[in-house]
Amino acid sequence: MSKGRVIMRLEGKVAIVAGAAWGGIGAATAYKFACEGAKVVVNTRRREEKLAETVQRIQDVGGEAVAVMGDVANESTWQTLVETALSNYGKITTLVHNAAHSYTKKAIEFTMEEWNESLGVTLGGPWLGAKYCIPEMIHNGGGALVFISTVNATITNPGFGLYGAGKGGLNALTRSIALDYGREGIRANAIAPGQIVGERGEASLAEDALEEQASRDCYPIGRYGKPEDIANAALFLASDEADFVTGIVLTADGGLTLQSPEALVRPSFRLRWRDDILVPQAKEDS
Repeated sequence: MSKGRVIMRLEGKVAIVAGAAWGGIGAATAYKFACEGAKVVVNTRRREEKLAETVQRIQDVGGEAVAVMGDVANESTWQTLVETALSNYGKITTLVHNAAHSYTKKAIEFTMEEWNESLGVTLGGPWLGAKYCIPEMIHNGGGALVFISTVNATITNPGFGLYGAGKGGLNALTRSIALDYGREGIRANAIAPGQIVGERGEASLAEDALEEQASRDCYPIGRYGKPEDIANAALFLASDEADFVTGIVLTADGGLTLQSPEALVRPSFRLRWRDDILVPQAKEDS
């Protein structure tokens, strides 16, 4: 009995992936989508060589991809992205927005310029992406939007006020798009990752053993996330398998936000579910 042809999960899809320089969530997502049959248009505003690497890696496995440099806070970038997708692949079915920008400062220390720049990318970019992509998706019979948010939209860390504000707004935008355009075949969902360590992050952690161990120690599953973890979640939300899923913020954080602070730091609580102390010091050679 001959085996049937393997159907790839995104066969026939055309995706725009914003924030896709190689080494992070966007690139991993674009690569995963291409491996599952999608044609992709990838974007970043900086690190042109890393965006070219994303395209090359996709092409190396037989996928189709084209790159567009530009700032997602500008309408002209989205006009070019849409035109590129249509001229190369004839349609748009999928949008993934991963691009973000922020400054690490206390809540009222940002300048107006920094505030506008950060929100222009983190929140304005997804809105502009939706504004330019949704009409084309509706024309083609529907589509899926996947916005990369963060757990810092609901919890926070020192100096993360501007980043969290942008991503909190993104979660609200996701729900509004899902409600406003669901009857026209549009699904919109977001993913809230915990700590995701890509190539640059791995290099930094490799130089600080204590920081690396503390990063892992925060996660009940025993590790921080990789870009591929979020790419896998995005693949599901973009696929027809998620046809009945819209308006959600999918938490993909290795269990970070399910635990109370006490569960993490109190020795008596930790002993109930793990057998180590908090951030044990490395043993010295005898």
